[in-house]
Amino acid sequence: MNFRYAIVTPVKNEENHLEGMIASVVHQTIPPKRWIIVDDGSTDRTGELIREAESRWDWITGVTIGDTCAPRKPGGEAVLHHGLRMLNLPDFDFLARMDGDISFEPDYFDRLFREFEKDPRLGIACGACFGWRKGKLIEEKNPRFHTRGALKTYRVRCYQEIGGLEKELGWDTVDEIRANMLGWQTRSFPELKVVHHRPTQTASGGLHGKINTGIANYFVGYHPLFMLARACRNMVRRPYLLGGLWMLYGYLSGYMKSLPQIPDPELIRYVRKQQWNRLTGRTTIWK
Repeated sequence: MNFRYAIVTPVKNEENHLEGMIASVVHQTIPPKRWIIVDDGSTDRTGELIREAESRWDWITGVTIGDTCAPRKPGGEAVLHHGLRMLNLPDFDFLARMDGDISFEPDYFDRLFREFEKDPRLGIACGACFGWRKGKLIEEKNPRFHTRGALKTYRVRCYQEIGGLEKELGWDTVDEIRANMLGWQTRSFPELKVVHHRPTQTASGGLHGKINTGIANYFVGYHPLFMLARACRNMVRRPYLLGGLWMLYGYLSGYMKSLPQIPDPELIRYVRKQQWNRLTGRTTIWK
């Protein structure tokens, strides 16, 4: 199998982490053919770091967009298409969507592509996110079918079949649900450690990130009982009680404000069936 791949990375004000991310990518034993870094109106040295990388490696391209005074939509998905449209996807076997605040070992992509090679139906995959806590790297636990938004890699054929990515919160669940509905496998591999230098959904503040998570879960159509169970589980994690309450508030605010959900009733039914199976101990992808 060929291992031709491209990376697209949306960033904003990542001067503290982007150098480490660039070092991780350029030292890969299998380097990408293209890397598009989309700068969403940074006000720090992010743009300077991107320009410096462009000057050193001809396969790195920076794109600057956005108003530096405008608030950024969570996750950067609203600007990702600026990078994606610069790629001719048939030229690649894999597409990686990665954040700018992660770092990983030089053989990360080599080992990940070996997993794709072993399973022709593996459509979306990634390593596992680890964060520093009290001087130790601790895994950010998630169901194994869930591939983290900060470091997803798609088999291009799978990416095309699922119709690309949504631009809203919850996009990183919608993609893998669609993939599973179409018979693809999605998986994260904990042996492939990726250091996430900023905990998930904290770019806009920890508690606000919990609200965004709840809104994302509403958008995807989470089963109410599954959402309640998830919120209760988060109440016994930092920040105790408040994290789960704010997550539940975000979910309920979707109903109260009549926010749009993913316009795909079949996908919502599939999500709720899988989550109900998880609650009742039946076979499910949610494990």
